[in-house]
Amino acid sequence: MKLILAPLRGHTDFVFRNTLLRHFSGLDACCAPFITTVKGKTVRDSHIRDVLPKYNKVRCVIPQIISKDPDEFIVLANRLHALGYGTVNWNLGCPYPMVVSKKRGAGMLPHPEIISDFLAAVIPNVTCAIDVKMRLGKDDPVESAGVLAVLNDFPIQNVIIHPRTAKQMYEGTVDLDSFERCLPISRHPVVYNGDITDVKSFKIIANRFRTIDTFMIGRGVLMNPSLAEQVKGITPSSSKKYSERLYRFHEDLVRGYQEFGSDEEPLLGRLKQLWCFLSFSLLRPEETLRKIQRANTLDDYWAEVESAFETLDGKTAHR
Repeated sequence: MKLILAPLRGHTDFVFRNTLLRHFSGLDACCAPFITTVKGKTVRDSHIRDVLPKYNKVRCVIPQIISKDPDEFIVLANRLHALGYGTVNWNLGCPYPMVVSKKRGAGMLPHPEIISDFLAAVIPNVTCAIDVKMRLGKDDPVESAGVLAVLNDFPIQNVIIHPRTAKQMYEGTVDLDSFERCLPISRHPVVYNGDITDVKSFKIIANRFRTIDTFMIGRGVLMNPSLAEQVKGITPSSSKKYSERLYRFHEDLVRGYQEFGSDEEPLLGRLKQLWCFLSFSLLRPEETLRKIQRANTLDDYWAEVESAFETLDGKTAHR
């Protein structure tokens, strides 16, 4: 069984990925948040900073590209291959309206003919393997059948399916019946992605879809950084309690953000967003999140974090 960290834009950048894998194990790969393509034949390092090898210390990173222009995709994919990446992921799953309205991400799913033309232009001209990450459809899960039929015509490495439509965003429940109908259609290995937030939810998915051997987990790992270990039944090499490991992970993460130039105001905003997920690791998530969201300075923020960990563990793991 393989577990892949899902790409969450604004959260799972190289600082987060490096820090996570220093403190917790169980993940076999990390899919980076999408990179948009650019016009022309040159891709600047500043545009692909998140996946530059000098910043990435984890063992397997898969860059993700979002694009509807095959020529631009080819330039970027070959640039990434030249950096040492053997696989890139094509994003057909982003549900945000500003992306979908431009027929990018999940906005391409109602148009299998466009997907076919895109891949026909791209596949012969890229030097790396291609994965596809998709949703069931833009508005209707039946759209997935047409897309999968097109993908079958090309040498795609893996198809990662999130069982929601773009219209759903992240609301409601995943549509497991529609996901199940995708399995016999796809000639390619299918990876499951969506709403694995704890060991119980993983077991429900894994027991229902026994032919699936690779799973992608995103928000569940932000909620509980040890989730991949727990899913795999890995005993941590450290004898430290989870609360202490979590504290040190968070401390290291903040230090990493500061090292790479996050000033106090944007850093504080970013950390508050992180705690929308990380608060679930503590005893009173709603109370913890509410207090952290009220912090106006990093000193105030650290005071609330210390208080939250004191409640969790009965003592403070001092910085």
